[in-house]
Amino acid sequence: MDASIDFRLILALMNGRISNMLRRKISEDLSSAHIEISSEQWDVLHAISLSGTCTQQQLSEATSYSKTKMTRLLNALEEEGIIIRDKSRVDWRSNYIRVTRKGLEIYARAKVVALRSLQDSLQGLTHSEIYNAQKGLNQVLNNLKQMNIIKKQEEAEAEEALRKRREKLIRKLILHKR
Repeated sequence: MDASIDFRLILALMNGRISNMLRRKISEDLSSAHIEISSEQWDVLHAISLSGTCTQQQLSEATSYSKTKMTRLLNALEEEGIIIRDKSRVDWRSNYIRVTRKGLEIYARAKVVALRSLQDSLQGLTHSEIYNAQKGLNQVLNNLKQMNIIKKQEEAEAEEALRKRREKLIRKLILHKR
């Protein structure tokens, strides 16, 4: 087995080329099946369907779409009657998003198309190769998440140290003025 690293493939993963090509294929296949949603809307619809009901923040985290993009996607899905936003009774700033009956019908049809698109893109790979690729990509994702957690902790610690230094300086200034 050749253990060399294909940096072109890694770069393609990093710049989103593979995910963009897969999204394009799913969009084309959805359109051919007369299902009028984009692959991004499919991502959102799938994420909602997995959880039943969720917030916009949870959807942004699940799909890695920005809040702005998520708002646009949800607005379009809501206009088409595919989803409903219900105001939270606890926090007026939050909306709970759920799929409508029409959305469930579209989801069922789109799921078949999206799975077929994914299967087409995995042609020529054995089950073992798919499993190993999935395992490797999950490890990369976990590494990146862990690095992000560490970075946030370091930033919080630096901010706390800065706050303490400011307080100390303020105390010195107050005591010096007396």
